[in-house]
Amino acid sequence: MTTEPNADPGGNATDFGFRKVGAGEKQRLVNGVFDKVADRYDLMNDLMSAGMHRLWKRALVDWLAPPRLGARPFRVLDVAGGTGDIAFRIARRSPAAVVTVCDINAAMLDVGRERAEAR
Repeated sequence: MTTEPNADPGGNATDFGFRKVGAGEKQRLVNGVFDKVADRYDLMNDLMSAGMHRLWKRALVDWLAPPRLGARPFRVLDVAGGTGDIAFRIARRSPAAVVTVCDINAAMLDVGRERAEAR
């Protein structure tokens, strides 16, 4: 494990991978990771989970049971929705549903927005 020279200026070190960083620096580093991988995030999930994440997402949408014909109002707030892959599944299942995606990372949301526009 390595420690950055200024990783613990106030005694608030935290882990980031295999190194210690200042607690105030961690969010910037996490944001940087997601900025770099946003356009490949779903592919990375496929590879890292051997496709299992697709089954988990299908199970989640099955559990939510969005109405197929819009028989009742259905609104979803997908928190930490990233590229919108779950939101797209819900919208496909329930065309009348209103699905809103929020995420802390603008690059992930940009990928989702591009996908939505392409659809």
